[in-house]
Amino acid sequence: MLRTFLDALDHSEPRPAQHAKATAKKNYAQRLSEGVATIVANALRTAFPTILPDAEGRQQESRARTAKGLKNLDVNYSTLELGLGLGVSIKTLNYPDGKSGRYTKNYTRNDNELRAEAKDYHQRQPYSVLVAIVFLPLDSCEDGAGAAPSSFGAAVRAFRHRANRTNPKNEQELFERVFVGLYEHNGPDRGEVFFVDVMDAPPRHGRPVAPKNRVLTFQDVVDEIVSCYDCRNNPPFRWSE
Repeated sequence: MLRTFLDALDHSEPRPAQHAKATAKKNYAQRLSEGVATIVANALRTAFPTILPDAEGRQQESRARTAKGLKNLDVNYSTLELGLGLGVSIKTLNYPDGKSGRYTKNYTRNDNELRAEAKDYHQRQPYSVLVAIVFLPLDSCEDGAGAAPSSFGAAVRAFRHRANRTNPKNEQELFERVFVGLYEHNGPDRGEVFFVDVMDAPPRHGRPVAPKNRVLTFQDVVDEIVSCYDCRNNPPFRWSE
């Protein structure tokens, strides 16, 4: 059973070299996305028992109803009562561009995909909670210079305007939460992963470091997803005393 990001990396092997053909890299990204979807679903399974994919990674990209028919969703919690209650979209950007040496080449395309996904689901089911997680290798923190931010910093800036849908009356094109995950794919720290909420300020260059930056663990992200869902569907009532 896949439970950690290291498990997801192992599931996705072999990792093609930087100079490999685009098809091999695309297939690797698909395997990694499936592994990540499984560990996210497994981490959320206590709170959402029927979430997909299942514990063994079956039923990947299960379908949920949108305003434009059925669409595939990486992590899907749906019930007869709620319809789509919670969806998590996984994006992995695993290789720098061969010319620029940066990871930013596909940010616009990925943002357009997220925009369409959020609008189609929220238009039909405005109370559904949608979360996006964009994964980048850790070296994406080190490729900026001068005024130009690192690829990681640019990702936070690019995807921030896709986040922060705080209530069902907000714009349909927004996700409730968006996180950027930074991972190490080789060396002694292979499998290390941590996260930044795109609503938090990132460093222009270098990796985010606590306490200056709010750095989240995988469990922190899981807890925040559950909290976001609860606030939408069962908001806590607080007394003054």
